Amino acid sequence: MKRVFAALLMLCTTLVDADDWQDSPAVAALFRAQNISGTFVVYDVSANQMIGFDHHRANLRYPPAATFNLPHTLIGLSTGSVSDLDDSRSLDISLREALISHDPDAYQTLARLIGPIQMQWHLSALIYGNREFGSVLDTFWHDGPLQISAIEQVRFLSLLSRDALPFSREILSDVRELVLQEQGDDWRLYAISGIDEASGTGVGWWVGWLTRGEQLYTFALNLDVNNESDITQQVQLGRKSLTAMGLLELK
Repeated sequence: MKRVFAALLMLCTTLVDADDWQDSPAVAALFRAQNISGTFVVYDVSANQMIGFDHHRANLRYPPAATFNLPHTLIGLSTGSVSDLDDSRSLDISLREALISHDPDAYQTLARLIGPIQMQWHLSALIYGNREFGSVLDTFWHDGPLQISAIEQVRFLSLLSRDALPFSREILSDVRELVLQEQGDDWRLYAISGIDEASGTGVGWWVGWLTRGEQLYTFALNLDVNNESDITQQVQLGRKSLTAMGLLELK
């Protein structure tokens, strides 16, 4: 297991060093037309290149909110805190249902079941954001101190989507399928959203990956949420951004 995590660390380090950024004028125009403060990043895995809008913000960290449910679910399953995705004995709801509905109570209970030692070990091993959970175990992904940048999100997702995380292939496959949103003849869109409301201005996330034939693109969007009408913006703007880049057909 230590060798697996060492290999993961080397892979993540390679991705950090290979941060080849390209601005997308089409995505920039979308953000500016709607006067939205945020960032959008697409990581073209085969080209090892990132394309998007606002490189500076893409490197800024924010609490992951419900997007943390992906690694949280993987950690819960791998530690045996729950036996499988359909086990509802400990959470009063299955992890399958909790991930789809973003049930906060279930994930708070799961964090307590995982415990601080296992949680810290996995956050560090997965190199997830700043890898900090502080002293409060069951709210750290919303209230901090855990934070992650859009660029760190797409790197993590590139590993998750390629079976490159140190979990069983069965667990990885099962969790991935829960966030499958749409699919066509030769493409699949996986995504999860989240809202961080820990401080004054909230931050909305939409992260995931898109497969087109043999091509893989991971993506992450975050934006400022100033009022209730902004809450759905991240998904709409994210889809429009993928479309503007020629990766998705807007419905």
